Amino acid sequence: MSALEISTGTHGLKVINMNDSLSCNQAHPRTIDESILSNLAEHQMHVKGAHKCCQCAYNSGYQQGSLLQKFISLDIESLGDSHASSDGHYKSIHQAFALGYSDGVNSFIRS
Repeated sequence: MSALEISTGTHGLKVINMNDSLSCNQAHPRTIDESILSNLAEHQMHVKGAHKCCQCAYNSGYQQGSLLQKFISLDIESLGDSHASSDGHYKSIHQAFALGYSDGVNSFIRS
């Protein structure tokens, strides 16, 4: 593992900077390990969520959780498009968002 790897201590999550290997063209400040994405359900709730990036959904949730926002929302239209399995292709963006929110809250508590 690279020196950029940071263990967050939640859900066996490791944050790894792999932006060069992702097909989504948006920046991912925090990138979850592909093994975590493989645990997400293979379901995208509706057509609007199809081919959307789980890394983007995770980051949105993490940001909102780390700010302890009372009213959270997943803006599906703002997520990057993804067709690569490492981005969570066909995985639940809703679960990725919820995981990010939980980890964001945990990072707030630890700091």
